[in-house]
Amino acid sequence: MIVSTKGIVLNKFSYKESSLIVRIITRKAGICSFIVRVGKGKKKKNIFNYFHPLSILEIDFVLNNKRDLHFFKEVDLKVNFKSIYIDNNKSVVVMFLSEILSKTLKFQEKDLLLYDFIETSIIYFDESDFTPYFHLVFLIRLTQYFGFYPDSENKHYDFFDLEQGIYINIESGNYLLKGNELTCFNNILGTNFDNIKSLTLSSMQRKKVLDNIILYYRLHIDSFNSIKSLDILRKLFE
Repeated sequence: MIVSTKGIVLNKFSYKESSLIVRIITRKAGICSFIVRVGKGKKKKNIFNYFHPLSILEIDFVLNNKRDLHFFKEVDLKVNFKSIYIDNNKSVVVMFLSEILSKTLKFQEKDLLLYDFIETSIIYFDESDFTPYFHLVFLIRLTQYFGFYPDSENKHYDFFDLEQGIYINIESGNYLLKGNELTCFNNILGTNFDNIKSLTLSSMQRKKVLDNIILYYRLHIDSFNSIKSLDILRKLFE
């Protein structure tokens, strides 16, 4: 079956001497892996331009559920980004988010809402002024599509239990947010991209919020191990 769909590049790695394996979340078929012949010289450079982290592509391919690797029949850029690959700050955030998505979307099936959220968010990030809060809001909102978005029914309570994903009024549990940490977490939780400029956390507060969000992911996603780009991201926002 030939599938024509949009797709977002999650990651790529070299395969043998002249090929790449590229993992893409597609809108119509979920996660698919593709083998790409890269060629030499100018042709090789042009091929690599398609497969930057979180590039949005328009692709045609033959879908075969019995195969682990697919081949493009056609591939082209769907969106020509204006800033995320030339702005160093944005590039670091994109690298970080592509690694997060690669770890969380290992076997993702077709999910139109999830795909559209990722695509819309990345386009917003490219077209907007840089903000040190984008990745925090993105990560919290992403949990809606994974099924562990914080239950905010009792948001006025004194503690948030990261392990259960709920607010509680009794200090009981191994992974609790309270005091200033809880206030900062709540600020991110209550923010959408449209009002992201209203956030005023210090660099230390942002660092702690990010650490708590990463912990939240680890508590709810099996095999969510270390993030290689996390240290680079932290240095960016020191």
